[in-house]
Amino acid sequence: ALVSHLLVRAVVTTLVGLGQWQVRRLGEVRAANAQLAERLLAPPADLVGLLGSTADPADLVSRRVVVSGVFRPEQEVLQRNRVHGGLTGLDVLTPLDLGDGRTLLVRRGWVPPDRDEPPVVGAEPPPGTVRVAGILEATVSQPSFGARDPDEGVLARVFHPDTARLDRQVDGDLLPLVLRLTAPDPVTADGLPRLPEPPTLDEGSHRSYAVQWHLFAALAVIAYVAWWRRRLTTRDG
Repeated sequence: ALVSHLLVRAVVTTLVGLGQWQVRRLGEVRAANAQLAERLLAPPADLVGLLGSTADPADLVSRRVVVSGVFRPEQEVLQRNRVHGGLTGLDVLTPLDLGDGRTLLVRRGWVPPDRDEPPVVGAEPPPGTVRVAGILEATVSQPSFGARDPDEGVLARVFHPDTARLDRQVDGDLLPLVLRLTAPDPVTADGLPRLPEPPTLDEGSHRSYAVQWHLFAALAVIAYVAWWRRRLTTRDG
C-alpha cells in the first residue's frame, strides 16, 4: 500500500507540475502578446537613437523602427521552411550597413523554393542609401536538438536567423536583432520578395495542454481511489 501511495503521489505531482508549467507559459505568452500589441500601436522610432538609449538590444524586440543604410546583397542568406499564403519557400535575409560599423539583418520577404541561391535574382534590394521601416525580431540561437546550421563555413541557407553565427560571414558588427520589413522594397519585375506577413498574437496550445495535464492528474486520483475502494470491498466481502 505504501509503495502504491508513493507511486500515485509521484505521478499526480508530475502531472500537476506539467499543468502548472503550461499555465506559467500561457502567462508568459499573454504578457509577450500584450507587449507586442502595445508596441505595434506606437509610432516608429529611429533605431540608431533607440540603440543609444539601451544597454541591451534585446529590450527593443517588437519595437517599430525606421533606419537608414545600404543593403549588401552579396552577403544575403536565405531562411528555409518559411510559409507565405500557405506556400512553403524561403525568406530573404539581407544585411543592411548602418554606416557606423554596425550591420542589421533585414527580413525583406518571401521567395518561392526555386529561388534558393543568394543573392536572389529578381528579388534584389534597392541600391544606395535607403530608409526602411519594420518591426524588430529577436535573434534565434541554434537549438540543442533538431535542425541546426553548420558551425563552419559560409552559409547560403539557414534554419535559424542566428546573428551570432552569421556575424562570422557578415562585414561589420551584426546586431543581435532582425528587422522584419513592414513596407515593401521597390517592386521588382517578378514581384519578389513578398512582404513578410505581420506577427500574430497567438496564445498557442498552452491553455488546452494545461487543462489536459490537470485532467490527467484528476483521473489518476479518481482511478486510484476507485481501485482501493474495490479492493477493500472485495476483501471485506
